[in-house]
Amino acid sequence: MTKSKRNDNEEILEDIMNEEMEYDPVHIIFHLKQRMEERGLTQTQLSEMSGVRQAAISQLSRGNIEKLHIPTIEKIAAAMNITDISQLLTFEAESEIMSMSNPFNIKYPQR
Repeated sequence: MTKSKRNDNEEILEDIMNEEMEYDPVHIIFHLKQRMEERGLTQTQLSEMSGVRQAAISQLSRGNIEKLHIPTIEKIAAAMNITDISQLLTFEAESEIMSMSNPFNIKYPQR
């Protein structure tokens, strides 16, 4: 490796090391409400079809997700004949969610 190439690489590495790494949290977006509406299903009907408590379906359809229990998701997907998990849930970076809700990039004070 030539001396100038080595210096360039060292500078790049130093820049990377000196940059403050930004953390962009990822959120799970659950699309249960939309899938139920498309199929004309009520929470009670989906509960009966899947064997999942209606209260759990209610929480998931409102996006109130603290913990995802994989067997619950599997039961719901099977009951709704969903084979592509992206129809039921997606992962979104917080920055993407915020840019969708703030298209003019308005800066708000940090809490």
